[in-house]
Amino acid sequence: MRKADKNRASLKLTRHTYSLTPKRNAAYLPGVTAAVYAVAVLVAAGFALKNSHEQAGKLDTLCAPPVSEQKLREQLAHAQYALKQEAATRAALEQHAAQIERLQTDLAFLKKQRKTD
Repeated sequence: MRKADKNRASLKLTRHTYSLTPKRNAAYLPGVTAAVYAVAVLVAAGFALKNSHEQAGKLDTLCAPPVSEQKLREQLAHAQYALKQEAATRAALEQHAAQIERLQTDLAFLKKQRKTD
């Protein structure tokens, strides 16, 4: 090998021994593990809080005082009034539908009469 070749930078790099070195510090892994555990604890706490609120809501409905009889009578009267109003509206709509059908029949008859004249 020529003397000039021995001094080339590329040949100097290949004559050294290299070893793999970790890219991250050794404290990186415990830090990541602690972060994962912290997130898991927060998720578990959120789930427990949500579940607690649901259970409290169920207990509130079970332990609520019974509705008074007067309140039940008022609700029944209101429902009966709404039912009567709906029945009257339905009857009026059926009458209007029958009247429209009759007028359409009359119109079709008059159109036929006009064509034949």
